[in-house]
Amino acid sequence: MRKRVISVTLNPSIDRTIKLSSLQVGRINRANSVSLDPGGKGVNLSRAVHALGSDTVAILACGDLGLNWLKKSFDSESLSHTIIHTSGVVRSNMTIIDSEGQITKINEPGAALSEKELQEVKNSLAALNLKNSWVAFAGRLNPGLAATTYRDLAQVAKEKGAFVAVDTSGAELKAALTAGVVDLIKPNQSELSELIGRQLLTIKDVIDGAQEVISAGVSSVLCSLGSDGALLITDSGSIHCESVNKMQGNPVGAGDILLGIFLASGADEGALETAVAWSAASVPLPGTSIPTFEQVSEIKVRVNKNPDASRTILENE
Repeated sequence: MRKRVISVTLNPSIDRTIKLSSLQVGRINRANSVSLDPGGKGVNLSRAVHALGSDTVAILACGDLGLNWLKKSFDSESLSHTIIHTSGVVRSNMTIIDSEGQITKINEPGAALSEKELQEVKNSLAALNLKNSWVAFAGRLNPGLAATTYRDLAQVAKEKGAFVAVDTSGAELKAALTAGVVDLIKPNQSELSELIGRQLLTIKDVIDGAQEVISAGVSSVLCSLGSDGALLITDSGSIHCESVNKMQGNPVGAGDILLGIFLASGADEGALETAVAWSAASVPLPGTSIPTFEQVSEIKVRVNKNPDASRTILENE
């Protein structure tokens, strides 16, 4: 059953992907190709949900420089969106890929948000009909915002009848879990390790760590594992899905696509298989492109209903 998904991106970006023969530090490097995409975790998530054909609204805060380009991009895709106009500049995130496939990322911190601008985000969220919809808060917070920002926004969504998903890390993830209003988190392997406070090296480690989070009040943990796929853990068990063939390319945005497709497709075991296929299909594409149905249909997914607990996993996303 398809679900409506609203994304909230406080710190969007313009994602620039540059391909060159080799990256030579301290010298002039000339690009072979450049691609630009709307970015930020929530933006990627909504673009994926829209490509699936499900209802989505992207709420984002944008500074003067970059706002018009992002709006034009959303309009060209017919993607429903609400933009809160802020001061400052939309950050630019750069991914550099050399001829050997080595990826170097440079992410800017983004612009600060005022209390008035943050209140406008809350008002925009509260103005939507959120009942039985998913609201996803995704990405690192802007410089200067309190770690409790996602927690406070999640409470607004929950009061309006929404299911709440959070995809962030560090202090803001820990703070988001303190109010008991988060239904699902989507950490990657290292982010879950950071949250739990120990290394998670095997599938059993990840399942055990996720169960600790669930025992504290979260219904589900969707843990992305890079080329090893993803694990869905609930209080009733776990399931692991992975692409049969390991995909080569740029994994930036693949985790965002995973979450968006998973939520829109029903947030259950069947949704995980679909989400892993969409996520894997995005890896060989240029920039942070969203795959087509035809590209997704070429991905074969292995469903492991009884995951190999002893399997060592090495995240590479």
